[in-house]
Amino acid sequence: MSNSTRSFLESSYDIGPCDSTQTSSIADELRAVKDGEVCMVDYRNCSVLQCMTCNTVLGDSLAICGEVRSLQSIICLKVSEDVRVNKKLEMSLNGHLAFSTHQVLYCAGCHGAVGLVLHSTPEHLSALRNLFLLRKELINCYMLRSGARVKASKINFKHRLMDKNIKELKQDLEAQLKQVKILEGMMEKLCTHNVS
Repeated sequence: MSNSTRSFLESSYDIGPCDSTQTSSIADELRAVKDGEVCMVDYRNCSVLQCMTCNTVLGDSLAICGEVRSLQSIICLKVSEDVRVNKKLEMSLNGHLAFSTHQVLYCAGCHGAVGLVLHSTPEHLSALRNLFLLRKELINCYMLRSGARVKASKINFKHRLMDKNIKELKQDLEAQLKQVKILEGMMEKLCTHNVS
């Protein structure tokens, strides 16, 4: 194992709450349907994650749900097809990843390691299972609005709290459920009226 891989695997984690942009998107879509508007994402504010070595697209900012600062890794819900997952499961026996199994992520363009996916982990790492951890020092971010390329290590990928979004989503779903129940009642009345 190389020194860079060893230091990457032996770093400690600082895990905070993770939020999916999908959760906020669902709430926004429900709100838009409720208000009769079309929900659109402003893609100009997004960025594309690229391999620093060969500029292969690895993912985008829509799939980012935070970062592990002490590991200098971006937590992604999904990555592009150009990120290859090594089929071989590896196990770390020491460091903060002790007793964890993971698969290494490789760039399809240059075949360099760009991160890992944790599978079997101790409880303190369970929040990171099956998520893609891309190493910030190996990634550039192409900013769509400005056309600038910025090193991912210079960007802070803060965790967004989703508690408020979940409460809003729950309220929207409850309101829709009430509407469905009213419609069911109306349908039952129509069916019984037509039968008699």
